[in-house]
Amino acid sequence: MIDRIYVEKAADAGFGKINLLQDDPLRYMLRAIGAGMRLTLVVFVFWVLKQNLHDISMGPVIASGFFGVGLMIIVFTNTELFTSNNMYLTISSAEGRTSWRQTALLWISCYFGNLAGAIFLALLLVAPDHALFDGALQKAQQTGSVIFFKGILANWIVCLAVRVALRCNEEIAKILVLILIVFIFVYLGFEHSIANMGTFSMAILGGGALSLGEALHNLLYSTLGNVVGGVLLVGLPFTYLNPREREEQMQIVSLVREPPQA
Repeated sequence: MIDRIYVEKAADAGFGKINLLQDDPLRYMLRAIGAGMRLTLVVFVFWVLKQNLHDISMGPVIASGFFGVGLMIIVFTNTELFTSNNMYLTISSAEGRTSWRQTALLWISCYFGNLAGAIFLALLLVAPDHALFDGALQKAQQTGSVIFFKGILANWIVCLAVRVALRCNEEIAKILVLILIVFIFVYLGFEHSIANMGTFSMAILGGGALSLGEALHNLLYSTLGNVVGGVLLVGLPFTYLNPREREEQMQIVSLVREPPQA
């Protein structure tokens, strides 16, 4: 299978993430906090661009095109993002490298680390009367089902970006892949839970009309949608469509049935 090597690469990454969380949880959490901070910074620039370019027909295109810089920075700084980890840990667990219990623990740890980073940076970026206040309200006031399905589509696209980037050997190719593919979900207005953490934190701390309850409403449904998108639309299909060679499978079965003698 032509993509088998990349399945194994993703499984190795998931295994490494679990090991880091178990062996050095503080370092893992700092990486998760770092990802939340980096993405929130890019979210802030995105809303500034939308505000400053609202009279230009290409304004939404420029703002959406910039957003992929956030995922690029996270990938290149080796920090921990909840949504891409939905794919990585699904693959490592489906491959038997990690357990689903470990996967759930890492997702929870990463999610709250991302949230802490988003809130921390939002405290530094508080700005009154900003375009993101209206944007945050529009996101939060959608129905739960709309947010859920937009969340599925958002993380399907984000994880596709990461999955395609696994194939890239040149750094410039990886940068272009991450930015161009992420552009799709941003331009179409899909819901990314971690990016929304930054938007909502800045809106609430800046004195916008958004309530905490409205923010949590969006985060609940967007998070569930993100998990479904990363797991069912990318992680499991990636593994299923690129299985181990039959000879390797038979060796594994043989080892399980007849473990080596001590």
